[in-house]
Amino acid sequence: MKLILSTLTLLFFASLLSAEESGFEPIFNGKDFTDWDSQPGAWEIIGGEIHCTGEAKNKNWLIWRKEEPANFILKLEFKWESGNSGVQVRSDDLGDWQIFGYQVEVAQQDVMGLWHHSLLSREHPTKEARHLMTTAGQTAEISDAGARTVTQENDTAEIQSHYKEAEWNTMEIIVDGDKLVQKINGIVFATLIDQDPGMGRKKGWIALQDHGKGCRVAYRNLRIKLLP
Repeated sequence: MKLILSTLTLLFFASLLSAEESGFEPIFNGKDFTDWDSQPGAWEIIGGEIHCTGEAKNKNWLIWRKEEPANFILKLEFKWESGNSGVQVRSDDLGDWQIFGYQVEVAQQDVMGLWHHSLLSREHPTKEARHLMTTAGQTAEISDAGARTVTQENDTAEIQSHYKEAEWNTMEIIVDGDKLVQKINGIVFATLIDQDPGMGRKKGWIALQDHGKGCRVAYRNLRIKLLP
């Protein structure tokens, strides 16, 4: 009887896992950079994982070139060891592997939960509202006039404690309409609602950031599910 119950339990959890992954397609094949584009020498594949080489002197992005999705769920695993990185969604390509737009920060524990707008100049009129939009435990809403309102939903440090430095963590980014949600290890870290028609984006590139100067970060098991 115990064996039957154990088998049924395993089948139940396997069906749940299968349902959770239904509709997802891999965007990295684990072997080469097919559909990806990067600055020479900045990125490499080791054991089926994407790694920063740590050799780049400047900020650069590894860009998924297959399409510019609008509404989707992106899942991946990441491991941060040093430096600064991030995952871009619905972002613009400025050329020379420079990406402008929404970024989920990947760095040390006490800055996780950040929704950040990459490559905004110091003089940009939306710098104050968009440069650092959230931290962990927050929902930030940017109005159609560009004003930001932040609501603290949960304690920042408690939410950040669910992320482990120098270990593999899961990330899920849900992008649907004006709402962008980041989850790490199954926990909602921060939510962004962007209604600014000038700066908000309805579609764009997915990319991984290498901030340069010795950044050490790895990614694997990247997959996407397109939403209506």
